[in-house]
Amino acid sequence: MEETSGKERTVVDVQDSPVHDLVFAIAHEIGNHLGAVRIQAHLLDEDLDPRSLAQASVEIDGLAGRAGPMLALLRPLLSSQTRTASGAAWSGLLVAIKQHLENEGTRGVSVGIEAPSDSDPLPTPEADWLHPLLIVLIDVTLAVTPSGGTIRLGVVAREGESVFFMEDDGSEEDLSAAASLRGRPLAVALARELLRRLGGRVESRRAESRTRVELIFSASN
Repeated sequence: MEETSGKERTVVDVQDSPVHDLVFAIAHEIGNHLGAVRIQAHLLDEDLDPRSLAQASVEIDGLAGRAGPMLALLRPLLSSQTRTASGAAWSGLLVAIKQHLENEGTRGVSVGIEAPSDSDPLPTPEADWLHPLLIVLIDVTLAVTPSGGTIRLGVVAREGESVFFMEDDGSEEDLSAAASLRGRPLAVALARELLRRLGGRVESRRAESRTRVELIFSASN
């Protein structure tokens, strides 16, 4: 596959590689979203009462919206080079996440966002895929967290590293590297591959009926 940027051209071979599996999984996931949109569209009927029509419209909008951030991860996944971000700090990214949640809703889930302490300077990863990756992770976590549940997310400093964490009381899932590439396991696998390229890592654990996922970036990022 070829990627062209100005006069430079990078050839990325993804055949029979983990990246190939991730790209195929993204395509399958987006296909599922669009299939669900089509089903919802067929259910629309002029005889629907206003409430049912509004609910169906919201469902279609949500399904279509979740495909966008996933698609945005295809280019960095297929590229051999990491494009630098526009300089957004962690605080700016958290504000963008809060705005996303306000626009899309949380499906009855309580979401708490913890901003980093002003006394702890945190290195900001210079990768343009970070924002869509965080949105994908949040959306798939909301999908497995029941109404009335809680999600806590934020950024903390840890021994020269910046750590984005997300903790929820949703259902337990296999988030290991051997997990099936769909839903939240797919989002974690995407994070694992993209952070690996920056020298970072992803850790997850389950304790006391809560799942915690951490994206760990070193200061050198």
